[in-house]
Amino acid sequence: RWLFTAITILLPFLVLGAAEVLLRLFGWGGYPAWISEAGKLPSGESVCLVEPAAAEPYFFANQTSAGYPEQTAFLMPKPPGTLRVFLIGESAAKGYPQPRNLAMSSFLEAMLSDLCPGKKIEVINLGTVAVASFPLVYAVRDALKFSPDLLVFYTGNNEFFGAYGTASINSSASLPPWALRVMRAARGLALVQVLDKVLYRRAKVQRTLMEEMIGRTFIASDSPLRGDAARNLAANLGAMVDEAAAAGVPSVLCTTASNESGLAPLGRDGDGRLDEAERTRFSRLLADALAADAQGDSLRAAALLGEAVAIAPRHARARFLLGQSLAKSGRTDEARAAFLAARDLDTMPWRPVAATEEAIRSTARERKTTLCDIAEIFRGQSADGATGWDLLDDHVHPSLAGQARAARAMAAACAPLLGIDPGAVDGLPADEAYAERLGRNFYDDYRVNHVLRTLFGIPFMRETNPAAFERFAAAEQAAEEQMSPAVLAAVREWQTSKPHVGGSRPLAGMVARVLQGEGWTSEALPLYAIAVQQVPAYSTWRVEYVYFRLLCRQKVNGRLDDGDLAAASEAIAQGEFLVRHSLTSDTPRAGRGHLALLVAGLYDLIGETKKSLPFLLSIRPGLTGEDRFLTDQALVVAYLRMSQKVEAMAVADEGIARGGQFAEAYLRLRAAAGP
Repeated sequence: RWLFTAITILLPFLVLGAAEVLLRLFGWGGYPAWISEAGKLPSGESVCLVEPAAAEPYFFANQTSAGYPEQTAFLMPKPPGTLRVFLIGESAAKGYPQPRNLAMSSFLEAMLSDLCPGKKIEVINLGTVAVASFPLVYAVRDALKFSPDLLVFYTGNNEFFGAYGTASINSSASLPPWALRVMRAARGLALVQVLDKVLYRRAKVQRTLMEEMIGRTFIASDSPLRGDAARNLAANLGAMVDEAAAAGVPSVLCTTASNESGLAPLGRDGDGRLDEAERTRFSRLLADALAADAQGDSLRAAALLGEAVAIAPRHARARFLLGQSLAKSGRTDEARAAFLAARDLDTMPWRPVAATEEAIRSTARERKTTLCDIAEIFRGQSADGATGWDLLDDHVHPSLAGQARAARAMAAACAPLLGIDPGAVDGLPADEAYAERLGRNFYDDYRVNHVLRTLFGIPFMRETNPAAFERFAAAEQAAEEQMSPAVLAAVREWQTSKPHVGGSRPLAGMVARVLQGEGWTSEALPLYAIAVQQVPAYSTWRVEYVYFRLLCRQKVNGRLDDGDLAAASEAIAQGEFLVRHSLTSDTPRAGRGHLALLVAGLYDLIGETKKSLPFLLSIRPGLTGEDRFLTDQALVVAYLRMSQKVEAMAVADEGIARGGQFAEAYLRLRAAAGP
């Protein structure tokens, strides 16, 4: 009887265990690595890629698109003479809304390269949109496997609403770190993932994370969630720093900047404790203060707002308006206090609050880790005593100037840990010089204004900060008025999802293609050079933009120089690697066929058409449809350039006979080859 009872109790668990094992054999269960090995080069080195899909499982309950890090490629083992730095954080660390080449990681890489002229500097950006600090613990564990020399942490913005945040839709209210680990482990079970796939059919809702959180946004200034957010951030940062230290890798902890003097509070104000008389007097004081401010009497406005704050001390907007009046009156220290109080009272804490900011500082002190206090550095460089629009694009994302300024602060903090004289940072070029070197341009300025106009067009953002929407909309419109009809059409297409399969196609590259087609080759050339830097190495887009850049170089200069030939050879090697390892998902066109066409074109550019034949013939078998046609098109062109007309005709004839819907295209290809 005892045995029968034991078997009866254990049988369901045995069945579930067997099902778990079986499902794992079919690829279910676990979590994708944040960094994966894509394949080996002929030299024996492994190409490693930051994996954008790694963050997706942490958004299991989110109906919006999951946040992701940008794909970045690097080699293992680490090449000699290389200093490898990982930047860990959220969308602000990623560089949003700036393009890849103008993110803080690119500025930091350029600055450290100037400080270490004999070294190759790699700053690998693991910034991931809309996650809290908890998922980043696992990103750091993966990063430590790839020979980092230093970790830089710029995190702490999403502790409330990011994936696994204390108030997140992805966790059950406020959970301590140990409970988050249990939840993650449960979500990693194959059985849970299969049931989730079968039973939980998510609606495809195209909304931002901000829009998703409307209706769940009131977090009072005295809510326990605020302390919980600080506790979890400190615990997660501490865990990451400890693991890095155990691996012998130093860390830099950065506080994160936010828009304090420019952005009005986003949430509903907590003034519900006022009685009717107090509410009436408060409203009158607020109206009188606004009228006084409109008349330029900031002193009277500040006095009236001071009375209003005394009546409703938890009213975030009143504090913010008080900060503005005090700043106009030249009372910078008082203005700073008012702005920071308004930030902390905001019931929609999309910005870090005092408790989470202090959690970063306390973690640095307790772990004896280098602190880079960017929040305070930015405040010290702001006229109002609190950070505003000059250094922030929205609530937490640095402007172009802010990206450079944050990178400079990071470089100063990193210098001693990398054996660099900290004083050398003072001798670096100006921020503007780095921006020009990295490729600032008219079209990416437009890109940022469009993204921000869209962001501040979200109803609650537009309601709370109407001037921001108007400013970015005006900048966007002014730029569009300077564009030709063809360029504007390309810009309109860029704004849709059509060009962006597997990533975000650079606007600079799309405009360059239009300019090239209209014969403006010299104007297209620098934009192609920028586009090359805005897409990851070992991607179809990189091969494409290198190809078109070299076409422009050849037309402008009449020839390709040694640097051009080296760039072509590198792109060919990357293209062949992508085909060999089936890594062509980022192309919005024909995949392997489109890539084959580009590689063949590069071979032709450098005068080595014959070398393209083995490559084209090797990938041709098994291709169908447009992939097959594009590969055959490249093959026919290669044969004709080598005066092998018979072979070219044979490829075209085979396509005519077996090409199905592409038979007409093969007929045109044969006709173009001549009689």
